[in-house]
Amino acid sequence: MNYAFKQWLVSLKHYALMCLLLSGPDRLSANLSNILLSMFCYCLIGFALVDEQRGYSVIIMQIALELTLLALVSYIVLRWKKLLSRLPQTFSALLGVNIIISIVIIPIYRLLVSDFDEPNGAALNFNLIVIFWNLAVMSQIFKQAFNINTLPAALISFNYFLVYQTLVVWLF
Repeated sequence: MNYAFKQWLVSLKHYALMCLLLSGPDRLSANLSNILLSMFCYCLIGFALVDEQRGYSVIIMQIALELTLLALVSYIVLRWKKLLSRLPQTFSALLGVNIIISIVIIPIYRLLVSDFDEPNGAALNFNLIVIFWNLAVMSQIFKQAFNINTLPAALISFNYFLVYQTLVVWLF
């Protein structure tokens, strides 16, 4: 287990570099323990979002929905491109960048909305910046993992975002 944790820490460094568009999923090991440790960490971070409007069960279901959609998009495109061996690295990258982005944005967002009952203009602008950042990072991962150009990668990221947001609004 010690080796798996050290390997995950190396992956964590690459997740952070991917958030800065300086690394790619090809730098990650195709190790199931990386994915499992990242899933555990992502759930722990998700619990920071528990409040009077969303309980633990809602957060877990939203995380499960997000991870299912990310895995499904990755699987479908990688299978179509005959690059299915890249699935563990691609999924790990997508999960890992969500961990890093969440670690960065949750405290800032809580600080921006702490004094108000409703999100203010700064919080809304911050949300837009985070959405664009997340889409850019996902696009870069898709571009490298799927061996496609920037525009199709951006379209896949944007459509994933639309489907995810629509399902969240519809289901929760």
